[in-house]
Amino acid sequence: MTTKNGQLNDGREVYLNGNYVSNLASEAVFSRTLKIIQRYYDLQHENKDHTFFEGDIQSSVMFLTPKSPADLAKKRQIYEEVARESYGMLGRTPDFINAGVAVLENYADNLGSGDHINFALNAKEWANHVKREDTFVSHAIQNPQVDRQKGLSELLDSGQEFAGVWIKERRLDGVIVRGAKQVNTLAPLADELLIFNLPGLTPEDDKFALAFAMPIATEGVKVVCRKSTMKTTYSLADYPLSNAFDEIDAFILFDDVFIPNDALFVCGDVNKSNAFFEASGLFNHTAHQDEVRGFIKLEFVTGLAVKLADKLGLRGFQRVQEMLGQLSVNLEMIRSCIIASEVTGKMQNGVFTPNMQTLLAVRANLTTYYDEALRAIAEFSAGSAVGVPDFREFHNAKIGDMLANAMTSPLMDAAERALLLNLAWDITGESFGQRQRVYEFLHGGNPMFIRMQHLVNTDLSDANKMIDKVLENARQDSK
Repeated sequence: MTTKNGQLNDGREVYLNGNYVSNLASEAVFSRTLKIIQRYYDLQHENKDHTFFEGDIQSSVMFLTPKSPADLAKKRQIYEEVARESYGMLGRTPDFINAGVAVLENYADNLGSGDHINFALNAKEWANHVKREDTFVSHAIQNPQVDRQKGLSELLDSGQEFAGVWIKERRLDGVIVRGAKQVNTLAPLADELLIFNLPGLTPEDDKFALAFAMPIATEGVKVVCRKSTMKTTYSLADYPLSNAFDEIDAFILFDDVFIPNDALFVCGDVNKSNAFFEASGLFNHTAHQDEVRGFIKLEFVTGLAVKLADKLGLRGFQRVQEMLGQLSVNLEMIRSCIIASEVTGKMQNGVFTPNMQTLLAVRANLTTYYDEALRAIAEFSAGSAVGVPDFREFHNAKIGDMLANAMTSPLMDAAERALLLNLAWDITGESFGQRQRVYEFLHGGNPMFIRMQHLVNTDLSDANKMIDKVLENARQDSK
C-alpha cells in the first residue's frame, strides 16, 4: 500500500506546476497532505474503536456493514475522529469511498453480468481486496465541461476525444479506454481510482457507459494537478491552514489505458452506468460519511467565529450575539439531522441504510450554513485581518517591539492576535479558503437540484389528508 506506507513513487504519472513530478515526497503539497491522510491509518492503531473483527480478521470500522442504527452511529463517531484531523477540510479521505465499499458486496448483484464478464463478481472481489489491503481509493465521476449543449457521443464524433472516458477498443481480455475526468480530489495521493458516471448518459452514449477500478500507477493514466494553494515561502503562523495541507484536485487523462475484464463493473450498458452510483450502494453510505465530515467543518468555522467575537471584544453587542446564536442553531440542526438519518434508516439488501431524504436536507442547507459562518468570520475580523504583517516582523530588531506593542490588546498579546487573524483570513480570504467554499457548494451537486430532488421524494400524504379534511369540513358547512 503506497499511501499507507508513504511510498508514492510507484510509477504514477503526476504533473504539477507544468512539470512531471518524479519524486512526490519532494513537493510540500504532497508530503504535508500525505501526513494528514496517514492519520486515518494511525488512528486504527491508536484507538481500538477504529477496528472490528470479522472472524479472525481485524478490519477498519469503515468496512463494517451496518445492520442497525447503532452501527451507523458507531461509524459516524469514527468519521468524526478522522475528519477532525483535517478540521473537516479534507473531503475525500479514505473513509469516503470505504463507506461505500463496506456495502458493495450486498449490492453487487445489481450489476449483473455480460457475455463473458461477471460484473457482480468483479465488484465483490474488488471490495474484498480493498477491505483486505485497506486501500485508499479516490473516485472520479465528473466529465470535462466541454459543451453542455451536446451529448458525449456527439462530442466524440466531432473529435472531442477527452469529453469523457470511452471505450476505444474491445479485446477478449479487456478494453482500451481513452478520455478524461475532471476534479478528481486527492487523486495524486490515492492507491487506486474508481471511475464511473453520474446518471445522464443517453442511449447513444454506450461507448461511455463504464465503471471500473484500477491502480493510480496504471500505464497511460496521467494526473494533472491544479495550482496549489500553499504558500511555502511563509510559515505556518502566517498561513495556519494553507501551509498545513491542500486537498489537491486534478484532471485525470486516460491515454489509451488497458482495463482488464476483472476490473470492469459496467461496460457498454447505458442503463447500468446511469444506475451505478445508487445500485452499488455507494450513494447513501458515502453521503452519510460526507455529511458527518461537513458537520465537523461547520463546527470548526462556527467555533472560529465565536472565538473571534470573544477575543476581539465583540461579544457584548446584541447583534453579534444574535449572529453567533444563529450559527450555533445551524450547527445543532445539522448534527440532529445526521442522527435522524441514522435512526430513521431502513434495511435494504441486508444493510441498514441511512435515510437519504434527511441526508439530502443536510446537503442542501450545509452550504448556506457554512457560508453564513464565513461571513461572520470575515465581518468580525474585518480590517484587522487584512493588516496583519509577515510573522517574521515580530523578530525584526528594528520594529518588533513596537509592532508587538501596537497589536497587543487587553484580551490577547500581539502574536496570539496575529495567529487568530491569520487563521480567519486563511479560511475567508485566501485561495485555500475560497477553494473550501467552492467545494462545499458544489461537491455534492448543484444545491438547486438537490432541493428539487428532495421535493420530488418528499411524502406529503398525511399533510394532504389534513388539508382534504379541512376543505371537506368547510364544504359541508357551506351547504
